[in-house]
Amino acid sequence: MKPIHTLLFLVAVGLLSAGLAFVTPSNGFDLGNGLNIKFASLKPDSSKSSKPIAKIEDLEAFLDELEVEIDSTAIKDSIKLADLERRKRLSRIQWANSDRSSMRKLFDELENVKAKKTKARIMHYGDSQIEGDRITSVIRNELQKYYGGYGPGLIPAVEAVPNASIIQSNSENWNRFTLYGRPDTNIKHNRYGPLCSFGTFTYPTDTNLVSVTDAWVQFGQSGMTYYNTKMYSKAYLFYGHATDSFTATAFADGVELATQKLGPTTSFNSINWNFETTPKELKFSFSAKKSPEFYAFSFESNSGVIVDNIGLRGSSGTLFKKLDSEQLRGFMSSQPIDLFILQFGGNTVPYIESAEKAFGYGKWFKSQILYLMKLNPNAAFIVIGPSDMATKINGEFTTYPYLETVRDVLKKAALESGAGYWDLYEVMGGKNSMISWVEAENPLAGKDYVHFNNKGTRKVSELFMKAFWYEKDLWESNKMHTKQDTLNAK
Repeated sequence: MKPIHTLLFLVAVGLLSAGLAFVTPSNGFDLGNGLNIKFASLKPDSSKSSKPIAKIEDLEAFLDELEVEIDSTAIKDSIKLADLERRKRLSRIQWANSDRSSMRKLFDELENVKAKKTKARIMHYGDSQIEGDRITSVIRNELQKYYGGYGPGLIPAVEAVPNASIIQSNSENWNRFTLYGRPDTNIKHNRYGPLCSFGTFTYPTDTNLVSVTDAWVQFGQSGMTYYNTKMYSKAYLFYGHATDSFTATAFADGVELATQKLGPTTSFNSINWNFETTPKELKFSFSAKKSPEFYAFSFESNSGVIVDNIGLRGSSGTLFKKLDSEQLRGFMSSQPIDLFILQFGGNTVPYIESAEKAFGYGKWFKSQILYLMKLNPNAAFIVIGPSDMATKINGEFTTYPYLETVRDVLKKAALESGAGYWDLYEVMGGKNSMISWVEAENPLAGKDYVHFNNKGTRKVSELFMKAFWYEKDLWESNKMHTKQDTLNAK
């Protein structure tokens, strides 16, 4: 074929393709049996906004404005002042009808902890935004500095993601099972404990085990965490469903502390060890023909605030009612919880394709809050909604279409249940703010346009604690007024 013929052929194919692209529907031609053919469309896309996405020019200054006093004489622009007032209002924890009674009760308890050297527990459940002790570590450090206490709290027997607050290693024969993610279908029960996971060193469905199996788990101090988190004076092991006797031996810095032989049990149990000084390395060894279920270790102080980081990668926060209720009740009665922080929504956002699906998620999430409230009637609850998250639409990053709807239904679920709601989406800057967090001169989020980086995680933690301390200021103000009213009455 002559070159001119080749050129003419290519031109003809190009013109034909362009013509097909122009007349082809945006959803292509359905060929049946699930087959569909599409051409790149040359028609103007009316769904794509011609208006460029507004970005936050100076992200650090934008976030620092939340520290500015509203009555500052430096703010003279009435429009800017109104916007700042709105932002500061949305950056606080929101309550239905301003009913903060659960927080007043919480701060009363925390003051008792500080004054009487008692103990309070806070459980921070969330998705991958918090795993590895992200966000929780700052919350814990701030509370322990003010109210006392030390230690990282609950730690899984087998970790999925390295925890920045404690170094953990296990013998190779451990198995990890979770209620979230992709549960092992061989597990026919829901005894997953407070961390929604458990570990064993023999496989649960193995039978006719005649020889004894040994296993170990070791913990060391992390150089990447706060001083208070490194320290502990008590270690717990929560276990259960031991069909065979087993032995547990604890070693502190290579020195054997004690060996315990524990009998079979079907209930939820705990054993603990006390330390005058925190070991640099703490090792536990176990021996049994068949492993019991290990639900968690916990490293704590004898008084003060204990804050647990419970990251459930891939979870939408709708699994609590699936847990074995008797087992969960057993843990929560032995370790009374004063505050639950539930941080979810991010894993649901990409899969919500209609308002109806979002509303269904909100109703299901509300049932989880009410269930936990029933088990813990004296606890306060704060829901942290999803951050902004961006996805590519028509080649441009933009907020997920139904993210605000998911935010709205979670807020509704929280407020109708009597929980507080902290709107992380609005605190970040609202729609398309994640783009600014990723593309800032000093980025606060990763290139997946979903997760915060270390600097962003710290900023989010600080903003949450600012909202938390605002609640404390209101509590103190209310106490002062109540005291003054009492004096006036006399």
